Amino acid sequence: MRSQLALLVGAFTTLVGCSQAPQSPSPQIGEPTLVVYVVVDQLRGDLLDRYAAAFDGGFRRLMDEGMVFEGASHRHSTTTTAVGHATLSTGVVPARHGLNGNSWSERRPDGSLVDVYAVADSTAPIVGLPGVPGRSPANLMRDGLADWILERDPAARVVSLSAKDRAAIPMAGRARGHVYWIQREEGRFVTSTHYREAYPGWVADFNRSRMPLLLGDSVWQQSTPVGIRELARPDPASYEGDGIHTTFPHVRSQETDGPMPYAQWNWSGGTPAPDRAVLELAEVAVEELELGRRGTVDYLALSFSQTDYVGHGYGPLSQEQLDNLLRLDAVLGDLLDMLDRRVGPDRWVLGLSSDHGVMTTPEWLQHEGRGARRLELEDFRRIRELVSTAEAGGGGRQEVRDRIAEAVGALDVVAQVYRTEELKSEGPDTLAALFAAATVPGRMTGILGAYDLHLLFREAVLARPGTGTTHGSPYWYDRHVPFILRGPGIPAVRRSDVAVHTVDMAPILAGLAGIPVPNDLDGRVPEGLGRGVP
Repeated sequence: MRSQLALLVGAFTTLVGCSQAPQSPSPQIGEPTLVVYVVVDQLRGDLLDRYAAAFDGGFRRLMDEGMVFEGASHRHSTTTTAVGHATLSTGVVPARHGLNGNSWSERRPDGSLVDVYAVADSTAPIVGLPGVPGRSPANLMRDGLADWILERDPAARVVSLSAKDRAAIPMAGRARGHVYWIQREEGRFVTSTHYREAYPGWVADFNRSRMPLLLGDSVWQQSTPVGIRELARPDPASYEGDGIHTTFPHVRSQETDGPMPYAQWNWSGGTPAPDRAVLELAEVAVEELELGRRGTVDYLALSFSQTDYVGHGYGPLSQEQLDNLLRLDAVLGDLLDMLDRRVGPDRWVLGLSSDHGVMTTPEWLQHEGRGARRLELEDFRRIRELVSTAEAGGGGRQEVRDRIAEAVGALDVVAQVYRTEELKSEGPDTLAALFAAATVPGRMTGILGAYDLHLLFREAVLARPGTGTTHGSPYWYDRHVPFILRGPGIPAVRRSDVAVHTVDMAPILAGLAGIPVPNDLDGRVPEGLGRGVP
């Protein structure tokens, strides 16, 4: 096993940092022909071990057969969906790939601010839905793994699927492949004219025949065996969901209203169902496009979003999240079995990670005797009042900015207010470095972003009123994510002695598949892998 790892790392070292293409792009016997990139939205790094006893599908197989890196994390502060997916795809931090939020503000020539969605593009309307806002990777400043694969071999095929546009699009980089996401109002997979002018028959058929069935169930029943429910915290919990319907079964007619079928599609979007839809469309794509079977190295990116939707509503330790992860475990098991059957057990390489973690609901932390607090609407009103008062005090912009930083920084829930220029200086403050890695000139994020200020709440202070939980901070619970590799020649080991970050995944996967990468990435093949398996 030590010799296998040494050979593996030798291949990494040869390829990472090279920009020239090899003499022949065709994969050799025993080399991967399909790179599979799996992202589980909001899968905090400790959850796989917490729920390990419940898994017997894909999570179980990856944990048993893969190289599992403990302690993996993001290297940036703004831990949100678009940011994390773009980082995983490009191998550089947000300050360099440009997506430093799910949305941000930009200043118009007249000085006013305009909100920008991370994957918005008015020049790329949704195919078949011209009234829906357009989408593309236009705001992404860097190529990603899919682009590197196509640069090596233009005949390669790229597929990226998710329930979310801000996941499917960044995972495809700037490549023009088969990129589809679920338009919730329509209950079907869509794409934009950036990628193609019409849907291929296999996508249209899937939307017509399978999506109504996959998203049509109006009751979410608990599937978790009674004996393992104790792995999650008990129900009921008034700080979950709508505060009323906080236990199984969850019934659409009780929890949402509005015209059908939109009410159905909207409700099912918060259940485990869309993950199964992503898997089934992936199965069709692998078959129809012959991924991994045409003498090229192809690319399949799958982002499973429901852990995020369920987690926001109920929290990472809820019965709902445990049930959702068990269903996703089955989905991933079916995915791995399908890859073995259709591509070949030694012809695909897979990396699994997450775009961000999440904070445990503060009420449960309090129940366990730990300090935590939920911010309510009054707290945010107080911050806005302090900003307004500082603005009304007159003086130049710098003077106003200083007053805002001082007043907001004095609040007991605030740990620090950073000035952007402070982030540029080197120093021992690692939190400042995380903010620097997520700062893009001209793209302002956060409630103080218009003044180039970055607000950091204290640890275990949840910036979400009402119920549920969220993410977005630089604290460990939001940055800590899984990092698993599985493929030919990769030994089944757990590594706690090697620090890895999400910027490392793309170049590592590229190296495993023989794909040259740009020589200016933030990601790297971690030192120490060649020393053998402890």
